[in-house]
Amino acid sequence: MSSTGIDKVLILNENKVKSKLLVTLVVQGLKHATSVNESGLDDKGLKLVREGDYGLLIIVSDIKNEMALKAAKLASIHPTASIMHIADETDFSSNEDKEARERLLDIGAILLVKPLSKNSFLVAVNSADMAHIRLCKLRKKVEEEKVLARSKLILMRTLSLSEDEAHKYIEKEAMNSGQKKIDVAYEILRTYDNQQEGSNEI
Repeated sequence: MSSTGIDKVLILNENKVKSKLLVTLVVQGLKHATSVNESGLDDKGLKLVREGDYGLLIIVSDIKNEMALKAAKLASIHPTASIMHIADETDFSSNEDKEARERLLDIGAILLVKPLSKNSFLVAVNSADMAHIRLCKLRKKVEEEKVLARSKLILMRTLSLSEDEAHKYIEKEAMNSGQKKIDVAYEILRTYDNQQEGSNEI
């Protein structure tokens, strides 16, 4: 997970064919890509999805490929991962193709269909990158809110403060020390954890 953009990419190809062009376009479309791995759409590929924290998973296959759906579902467990499926040429006239499309869209995958222009692909990659950045910032904000809430609760319990007084205490400490409120909150948690460890010593 990177708040500056997608840094790790995994490409799974049904035909197990490595594509220098695809890798080049991914790197061109992402500002912070440090790792672009390729694998087949098979058990080894699924293992890579399961074990890696990829910011972007690109699947190249027929839209009805069940292994593709498994890979997309696995990647969707990671809250900041973007999933892109590049499907073989189809007009979605068959019920099977329509159903497969709905299943992928329900997961939140970006669906592209061959033949695919370079520009369309780069726009999709850039959109995935922007979505990743927004999700990372949102996730960080939620985590910080949890830390602030926990630190206020500790102050309320240990110093017998009201919630409002605990909030003002953190604000005052931040102002006096020149720190951010979240840094003060982390400090309160660390102090409390150290006190807890000390009280457990024999």
